[in-house]
Amino acid sequence: MRRVVRALVATSVFWVGCGPTPLRVTDGSDWRAYVVGQRGGTPSTDITAIRFRPGLCEGEDMTPQRGLLTERHIIGFIEKQGIDVRVERARADLVYLNLSGVGTQSPVRLRVAILDSMEKAGRELHEGILEHGPGSWGVHRANLAVLGPVGSLEDDLTFAAKLKLPCWGVFTVAGADDTFVVPGGYLEL
Repeated sequence: MRRVVRALVATSVFWVGCGPTPLRVTDGSDWRAYVVGQRGGTPSTDITAIRFRPGLCEGEDMTPQRGLLTERHIIGFIEKQGIDVRVERARADLVYLNLSGVGTQSPVRLRVAILDSMEKAGRELHEGILEHGPGSWGVHRANLAVLGPVGSLEDDLTFAAKLKLPCWGVFTVAGADDTFVVPGGYLEL
């Protein structure tokens, strides 16, 4: 019995130590600076009643993409903002982007899946967010699905808005048992 307990403790320590770092914005940014309530008023943490502030995406190309993109598209978008991006290629269709200097407690790791179609990217992101549960979020554009690290709703919104990720792709966040698109940014139909 002692061996089983030791094995379980060792395994849980391994998973905790190797797990992704939760997203925590520490630069003093206030999430309410990036979102408004449903009718333009004060925002709440009700995900169904918020939208990104008008003007967040001013100057960004929000024309829906129909062709196939590579990870260079999201990397270029992030680098254009002066963010340091380190790339790890896991497979031909999976890349990790490690971002530093983004106002968070620790570097942020984004998972970029390169798929065959816009529909597959949307489905992959939806399923990935549901799999990771509350606090999960991501963006998708054309055939790319980008999954962010789990954080509080406030930190997720703040981080994504500061990097203008909702202007690059459809911003989606986990609810209690489904995913929700936060309006006010890039949109694909």
